[in-house]
Amino acid sequence: MSWKSLFTAGRNMSPAEARSFMKHHGVVEYQLLDVRQLKEYERAHLPGALLIPLLDLLARLTELNPQLPTLVYCYNGLRSRAACQVLRGRGFAEVINITGGIKAWNGLLLSGQEAKGMEFFVSDDFADAFMMAYMMEAGLKQFYLAMAGMVEDREQKALLKHMADFEDGHMAKLLRQYRQEKPDHAKAENVSVMEGGFDKDKTLRAYKDYLGSMEDIIQLGMMLETQAFDLYSRLARKNDKPELQEFYRHMADEEKVHLGQLSRSLDKILAGQRLGQPQLLAEAL
Repeated sequence: MSWKSLFTAGRNMSPAEARSFMKHHGVVEYQLLDVRQLKEYERAHLPGALLIPLLDLLARLTELNPQLPTLVYCYNGLRSRAACQVLRGRGFAEVINITGGIKAWNGLLLSGQEAKGMEFFVSDDFADAFMMAYMMEAGLKQFYLAMAGMVEDREQKALLKHMADFEDGHMAKLLRQYRQEKPDHAKAENVSVMEGGFDKDKTLRAYKDYLGSMEDIIQLGMMLETQAFDLYSRLARKNDKPELQEFYRHMADEEKVHLGQLSRSLDKILAGQRLGQPQLLAEAL
């Protein structure tokens, strides 16, 4: 099993291409979706854009027409990329990510290439879904630890370490479920060594163009958490075992909790507030 076997590559448009598309189509022929936070939208947004923050997207899908081309943007193209993945998974006919987001729309060029998504951590082929999900969680943990090593602010560092702890909990759940499903592989040698396969410096190099501030780090984390949510949601829909369907749905729900933690933290930063201590969110192990 591979990431590419579950997710098809999405369509991108540059700001210039998106402008041309909207110029040559009536406003009833497409929908423009902004997946940033409310305060970002209030500061500036593209004319005619509907605001649905990334955290609220699934709960508000009925506000969108799945048959219309849907152009999606955020600040720099990260959250919108994840939103496009979710919309494609929910049967939207044509979903388009505006690369570079409103930052590029306003003429500020992003250096480097488009940021890598979850495929950076799960680029290999895996024997099964458990292996891939475990590697994804291990990658997320190492991502947050790498980011925590970059920041100096005590509260920012605490948030990122807290997010890494979330991933530790998910890895434990996956390992326990793996052993229940495959008792003949109870030692799970392959699984237990996977976490050590990440290189901190390689991670920092991969995302260096998107790490200018804590706000940037949180936006990148929101993209990755949304992709993790979508992975578990798809695994739940594809599985024919009720107990595994329930397990993956539970994991997806917890990814939404993680996304909510980041979303609230981003709101605080946008409002000029301190992060404070991370909210302790119960996740039964």
